[in-house]
Amino acid sequence: MPEYDLPLVAVAPAAPPATDEPANFDAFWSQTLAAHRAIEVAPVLSAASARARDLTVEAVTFAGFEGYPVPGRLITPTGAGSTLPGLVELRPAGRAAGRDLEWLASGGFAHLVVELPPDDLDDPYNRVVFADAVRAVQALRTLASVDPSRVAVLGSGPVAAAVVAAAGLLPDLACAMVEGDIPAAHKDSLVAFARRASTPLQLTQGAGAQVLLEEWGFNAAQALAAMTGSVERVVECVLTAESNAVARRTRWIAAHTDLTNVFVPQVAY
Repeated sequence: MPEYDLPLVAVAPAAPPATDEPANFDAFWSQTLAAHRAIEVAPVLSAASARARDLTVEAVTFAGFEGYPVPGRLITPTGAGSTLPGLVELRPAGRAAGRDLEWLASGGFAHLVVELPPDDLDDPYNRVVFADAVRAVQALRTLASVDPSRVAVLGSGPVAAAVVAAAGLLPDLACAMVEGDIPAAHKDSLVAFARRASTPLQLTQGAGAQVLLEEWGFNAAQALAAMTGSVERVVECVLTAESNAVARRTRWIAAHTDLTNVFVPQVAY
């Protein structure tokens, strides 16, 4: 099985870090991720109950921050004969499952649902939640049934910020969806992550959304400018208030994980 857990991207902006970023931001996350390279993400799957005959539901446990087990559930179409695009959905711990079994998995996706604890507002790096978000993506990518180049990430409510961190640390996501307020306690870190992100982003209206919209893709734009001498928007950002969440999410994720239309950022590992 290919090791899509490695390598990890070297987090660094294309220009010197701005003064509003946390001190030693790049060094901290590079060291944090490097320390986790020795910890296999190693997802373990076991059968779980399903509400639909054409879907397979499995309980998943993978090694998160410092190797601690993180639970989740994987929903896939039964009998899928080829590698599937993937979605990592990050939810606040304790939120009801809703109708996730009838959502993207029925359309041919591997849908990994992971519940994360609340943000640690006393930790400016929010290292546990943000690291677990990255590890969730890595866990899904290690599965033989998943195409690692077509993995989207969605975060809602109190853990929406974790998607920003994942996109800043993993530049090769197919797309990212942020549907929640951005906590003021982590604003500087999230702006720094947004500047390093290079994947298409859909934002919903909420606290901090405009800041992310302005900063997202800073790194990619600067890198392009250095190569071509011109500056243009290389990252797709959409700020939406559309109320039909299921239809909106499905359109966005399907469009960005299609084999003929997948976003391929030119970012070196």
